[in-house]
Amino acid sequence: MDVDIESGVSGGQPNGRPPEAPRRPTFKEKVLGKVAVEKSKIVQNLVEAGVMKKVLVDGNDFFPMFDFQDKQSYAEICKPWIGCLVVKLLGRHIDYRVLCDRLKMLWKPTGGIEVRDIHHGYFLVQFDVQEDRERAMAGAPWMIYDHYLAVKPWTPDFVAANSTISTTAVWIRIPGLCFQFYNESILLTLASAVGTQIRVDMNTVDMNRGKYARVCVEIELNKPVLGRVGLCGVWYNVEYEGLHLLCSK
Repeated sequence: MDVDIESGVSGGQPNGRPPEAPRRPTFKEKVLGKVAVEKSKIVQNLVEAGVMKKVLVDGNDFFPMFDFQDKQSYAEICKPWIGCLVVKLLGRHIDYRVLCDRLKMLWKPTGGIEVRDIHHGYFLVQFDVQEDRERAMAGAPWMIYDHYLAVKPWTPDFVAANSTISTTAVWIRIPGLCFQFYNESILLTLASAVGTQIRVDMNTVDMNRGKYARVCVEIELNKPVLGRVGLCGVWYNVEYEGLHLLCSK
């Protein structure tokens, strides 16, 4: 057997050691990029560098408030995170690993997604492919275990401890509506009395379902829901899918 003395390789393989697997990029590297991560390793006092400032509230040493000197500095820090989404399952706690599996089943991303628990029931989601993010936003409302999944873009002012979900997209049904009213413009007009219209279900558009018309709307969770809507002198009930999950208490 030929042995390469210098490299310690016998038959083209390392002696007793399998080849090292390529290192996966970290969550931070995926969001910021490897170059930015390397630059962030340069540690400095940002107050002394003039990037940040410190103010003692009421002159009290025990209440130091830090802020950035200008909006541009803060905007640069936030820029890589703008593409992330914040999700929360309304009315139910869900385990991190279970959520990750469910999101992949719901969204069926073509690329990778990274999910991080950011406390108080909120999770931060980052996508490798922009089209996957757009589908996650456009496909709402999503439900997991019969509970609505709130999905919204991450914003710089988001703080999990202080955030509340005040709106969510839901499906409403209008039972018994005559087929002559199965028109997208008519249905979206009726839905405007309930909340912000998003879209009409394709089964309703194609008249594949006659028992009820189904429309997606965004409603405010801190307001009572509308119980009925009138059209041409006739009152029609408005039903909410998952209504028991929408109450804030």
